[in-house]
Amino acid sequence: MKREQYIPAPPISPGEVLRKRIFAGSITQERLADAMGVSRFSISQIINGRRSITAEMALRLSQVTSTSPGFWLNLQQETDLYQARLKLSDELEKLEVLRQPKSEQELFQDIPE
Repeated sequence: MKREQYIPAPPISPGEVLRKRIFAGSITQERLADAMGVSRFSISQIINGRRSITAEMALRLSQVTSTSPGFWLNLQQETDLYQARLKLSDELEKLEVLRQPKSEQELFQDIPE
């Protein structure tokens, strides 16, 4: 995949979910920060994409928003992978493949009993 041929749309970031889904109602950044026991600055940093969701932050967010920690960590992981792919796209194509992918037949062979 050449960078100039195809650049996928960025994934939805944790900050975007907070901005569009959580704060769309009556919850403010300050109220969320207070409920989570963190600073409003931390929440602002996440919303603006300047701070990543850590495991601890995911646990706090999940508790106060009735979601799962995995939800927040998956959003962060997809965001991180997207940014890394953009950064390394040209370099990744040049790397030597040491192990070829397995065919379906190789993956799903009958296991002897």
